[in-house]
Amino acid sequence: MIDFTQVDRTLTGLCSQGKVPSATLCVYHRGRIVHEGAYGYPDPEAGAPATLDTRYDMASLTKLFCSTAFMRLVEQGVFSLEERVCESFPAFTGMRDIVPMANELDKGQTDASVHGQCDAGLVTWYHVLTHTSGMGWLAMNKRPSLEAALQEILTMPFAYATGSTVLYTDLGLILMGLAMEKRTGILLDDLVDQLVAQPLGLAHTGYLRNSAHRDATNVAPTEFCAWRGYRVRGCVHDENAFLLDGVAGHAGLFSTARDAATLCQDYLTSYQGGKGLISTGMVRRMASFQAQNDWDRRGIAWQLRLLDPEAHSYPLSANAFGHTGFTGTCMWIDPDRDMTFALLTNEVYNGRENRALIEVRGKMVRALVAAVDAEAAG
Repeated sequence: MIDFTQVDRTLTGLCSQGKVPSATLCVYHRGRIVHEGAYGYPDPEAGAPATLDTRYDMASLTKLFCSTAFMRLVEQGVFSLEERVCESFPAFTGMRDIVPMANELDKGQTDASVHGQCDAGLVTWYHVLTHTSGMGWLAMNKRPSLEAALQEILTMPFAYATGSTVLYTDLGLILMGLAMEKRTGILLDDLVDQLVAQPLGLAHTGYLRNSAHRDATNVAPTEFCAWRGYRVRGCVHDENAFLLDGVAGHAGLFSTARDAATLCQDYLTSYQGGKGLISTGMVRRMASFQAQNDWDRRGIAWQLRLLDPEAHSYPLSANAFGHTGFTGTCMWIDPDRDMTFALLTNEVYNGRENRALIEVRGKMVRALVAAVDAEAAG
């Protein structure tokens, strides 16, 4: 039996120290749930403790749920990875200047020495899902309207030549979500529910539309948003997803640690040759190396274990794949250890400039790997 005492102590301590207000964790090992925990207080002002059913803003983990739905459509013949994005968006074509670009949503800057032109019409969904499209960033909430923002995405300059390097960006996933709706005639939140949540029994997973009556019961709040003028509760933290009514390919989903880990376990089952939502061959392709930059390594939709010893994913096995989310979330699959886990926090409650997440993730992953390896050695 795996001893998770140090894992629990680590997360309890990080919450009590104020590193994060709250956290939930779910761990699968050898095909079954072996540990779950809830720590801290999602809303320190309210004083109610986190529970295993507390839902968290998944931030960029949304990409994995949406990409899972997309890949199911690929295997059904509705889309192809080699299909050009301009087949869904005719304006997304023609030569684009490559210009230095700053990230308006977070700190970041592209290589100022890179110039030239590239043809937007050559960008495929494969490029989008490996973050090699060359597209940059855009703060949609700073544009005069949603329509103006979407038009700018389709016509703006690129940051790099397509296929030349990895640049992590939300814009391609925004287009992918919209393309899924156009092609199927089904709203994205319903697609993710029908193709991912329902088949896996993920009862606590879904989008919370801004325009609909939202059940915010047991939903962890995030930061005070100066742009919106209130602390974000029960609606998406991400500004671009908020402008899209809370439903987008890159952000907007809410879930629990158990539901997120269950999606990971479905991928691991398929990776190992069993029956999952996506075929074994496709999952193994998604989990294999596709592209990288100086620090980020990418499969298809998934991030691969990083090679920097300081990275939180470094203690995992060489074949591990997973993802992180800006609000304080992560989920990982470690095939060599036959393990998956999801760690959800609302770390941005304290503000996006006051980030302790690198420490939180790193300490938890090291404690978890040590516990699993001790059981294997014992």
